[in-house]
Amino acid sequence: MKEMPNSSLKLIEETIIKRVKKSILLIALVFLTGTLYYWLFEGLSFIESLFFTGITISTVGYGMPETLSNFGKIFTLILILAGLSVVLYSVSYITALLIEGDLIKLMKLRRIERRVSKVREHVIVVGVGNIGTQVVNQLLRAKETIVAIDNKLTEEEVQKKIFSNEGQFIYVEGDATNEEVLLRAGIKHARALITTLPNDAMNIFVTLTAKNLNSNVYVVSNITDLNNLTKFIYAGVDHPIATAEIAGIKMVETVSSKRKKEAVLDVLNIKDKTFRVEIIDVKGTRLSGKKIEGLMLKEKYNVYIVAILRNEDFILGPSKNDVLTDDCRIVLFGEISGINTFRKDYLD
Repeated sequence: MKEMPNSSLKLIEETIIKRVKKSILLIALVFLTGTLYYWLFEGLSFIESLFFTGITISTVGYGMPETLSNFGKIFTLILILAGLSVVLYSVSYITALLIEGDLIKLMKLRRIERRVSKVREHVIVVGVGNIGTQVVNQLLRAKETIVAIDNKLTEEEVQKKIFSNEGQFIYVEGDATNEEVLLRAGIKHARALITTLPNDAMNIFVTLTAKNLNSNVYVVSNITDLNNLTKFIYAGVDHPIATAEIAGIKMVETVSSKRKKEAVLDVLNIKDKTFRVEIIDVKGTRLSGKKIEGLMLKEKYNVYIVAILRNEDFILGPSKNDVLTDDCRIVLFGEISGINTFRKDYLD
């Protein structure tokens, strides 16, 4: 389903309502004409006239009253043709709505609008590409309510990228530079907007549009060219993030080991689980003097010491009998929940 502006949506809705009303009016008019004729001119009771009109239009064929005049027979023939024409018109229009998909589109858009109207303080994510997908999954793990916007993917394609179901996720297909699309995403009640588009001009335009609709929304934006930083600030971006530069710095730091005194943190997402790698300095912690086996890492925390850094030595896959000393650092790997519990027991 491609993006449909509110003007097009309203036009479709008005057209559907207008044609449905027209169909109902035509059927009512045929019923009224037939009932009044048989009642006033053919001597039938009102109930008999109504019943005979109904079976005539539906071509059920219960038979004609014996007292029906010749003109009445001609009128009945015209009534049958008129009834069939009205029914065929109505059926053909409903069929066209289903085949063209207008009715389905309208119902789907209305369903999304109802869901968005119920959320408050949510986060809008613009662009569900590589960065946007990671943002959405991380927000869902944090149990946030998210409305994602993208104009290149269908809802089915986006759902395949989502691995977490802990938060609430709503997808709006459309161009986020369009005010109507942002309004459909609930921009006026949103707490924050994260735009992850790969084009700086588009991110700036999205920010300007969002700030115009909700000056209090907190905007985080991807920036691909640092020369455009001042433009992002002037546009109202609260937190521009140069993702490419950050990734480059992180890679260089990992290779050159310039951050020896700090914990190096990396995150890996696999399906609905989030794993973390930390480098922890043993000195000054309750780990000092402990044997690895005694920590019961797998049993209690489901984490692993994958390496030990001692002075200039790098020990990959240490023995369970190794003792942790003040002059070493450990490389810890595991799920975030397990690492956090481990930290509380030995580091905090």
